[in-house]
Amino acid sequence: MQAYVLKDSALAEIVDSVRAVATGHNFVSPMLSTYLFGRRRRAQALSKEQPSLGDLTPAERRVLQLIADAKTSGEIARELYVSVRTVEHHRANISSKLNLHGSNALLRFAIAHKSELS
Repeated sequence: MQAYVLKDSALAEIVDSVRAVATGHNFVSPMLSTYLFGRRRRAQALSKEQPSLGDLTPAERRVLQLIADAKTSGEIARELYVSVRTVEHHRANISSKLNLHGSNALLRFAIAHKSELS
């Protein structure tokens, strides 16, 4: 890319873009760069609002991975050498962090995101 000028501002910016390219520089319409920076800012704000797997501790991720394997709390506790109560605590924290509600929401989420947990 050498220059990018929007149709809406072509008349005002065409001379500046030609000069920039002629001197070996790139040119991007200021309207476009403003739009792109605003879009990035909105995307970053949205990603901060939405809970994600990155919000989980390594122990919670491991428990979620085992939930995705359809293991019960008892099976998870035995595999991780922790108490069932600890597993239930992890399950509650995961559900809270990911804003999951309902008896099967955690299992459905775990299965849907199984490939991201490995």
